[in-house]
Amino acid sequence: MRGVQLRSSGDASGAEKELGAAVTGAPGYGKYVKALVLLYIDEERYPVAIQVLRQYVNLCGVTALGYALEAELLFKQKHFDAAQLAVLDSLQLSPTDPRMHELLGIIYITIKQNTAASLELKKAAELDPGNPQIRFYFGRSLYAIARYADARDQFLACLKIQPDYRKAHENLGLCYEALREPAKAAEAYQKAIAIETAQNGKKHGEPFGFYGAMLIQAGEADRALEVLRQGAMLSPNSFVVNFEMGHALLMLGRLEESEHYLLAAERLAPEYPRTYFLIAKVYQRQHRMREAAEEYEKFKELNKGGEPAGFPVTDR
Repeated sequence: MRGVQLRSSGDASGAEKELGAAVTGAPGYGKYVKALVLLYIDEERYPVAIQVLRQYVNLCGVTALGYALEAELLFKQKHFDAAQLAVLDSLQLSPTDPRMHELLGIIYITIKQNTAASLELKKAAELDPGNPQIRFYFGRSLYAIARYADARDQFLACLKIQPDYRKAHENLGLCYEALREPAKAAEAYQKAIAIETAQNGKKHGEPFGFYGAMLIQAGEADRALEVLRQGAMLSPNSFVVNFEMGHALLMLGRLEESEHYLLAAERLAPEYPRTYFLIAKVYQRQHRMREAAEEYEKFKELNKGGEPAGFPVTDR
C-alpha cells in the first residue's frame, strides 16, 4: 500500500523500493507483481520488467495475469502483433478482464481496424462502466467509423466521470463539428483549451489547432489566428498549430508568414500531403511557379491513397 501511495504521489523511486519489498515477500501474489511490472513498463525499464515477470511465470506457470503483463510490455514497445496474441491468450483464461478488452481495442485503433476496436471497447465499457479512459477510446473508435452521435455520447460519459479529461473535450468538439453543431463544438474546444492552459507540464496544441481549423472553415481567419497564436506560444512544435497558422495566414494574404509556418509543419510531419498543397498555393501567389509545381508534385505523390484521416500528432 505504501508503494501504491508513493507512486500516485510521483515518488517512483520510493514506490519501486516498497513494491519490490512486497514482491520479495510474496513473489507469487499477482497484485504485487502487477504493480511493480507496470511501474517498470511506465518508466520504460523493460529489462527489469521482463525479469520480474519471468520470475512470476516460473513460479506460477501459465496465468491470465502473466499473459496480460506480457501484452502490456509488448504494446508499450510497439510490438502490436505480438501484443495482440498475448491479449488473446489472456482473454482465453480470463474473458471478463476489461483492461484486456480495452488494450485489444487500442491495438485495433493503432492498426486502423476501428470497427473491431469499437466492438472490443464496447465490451470493456460494459465490464468497467466507470472507467473514463475506456469511454474515451470507445469514443475515438466510433468517431473513426463516422458514428458521430454515438462517439459524442461516449465522450460525454467520459466527462461525466472525469470532467477535466482534456482530450475528451477536444474530441467532443470534433464530434459536434461533424454533427454540424458549431456552437457546441466551440464550447468544447474552449474548455479543452482552458484545461490545457492551466495544467502543469508540457502543453499540447491540438485543441488550439482544431478550434482554429473550424474558425477558418467558417471564414473567420482573424479569430482563428488569435487562437492559433496562443497555441503556438504554448506548443511551438505542434504540427496542427503550425499547419493551421500557415493556413490562416494564407487566407489573410500574409504570404511570407504563411510560408514560415507551413515549412515548420512540413518539417514536423513530412508525410502529411496537404501541407505541400498549401505551400504550392503560397508560391503560386508569390509567382514562384517552378517551386509551386515542385510542391504540388509532392502533394500528388503523397496523396495517392487519398487524404489521411485526421492530423498527425507530433507533440504528445
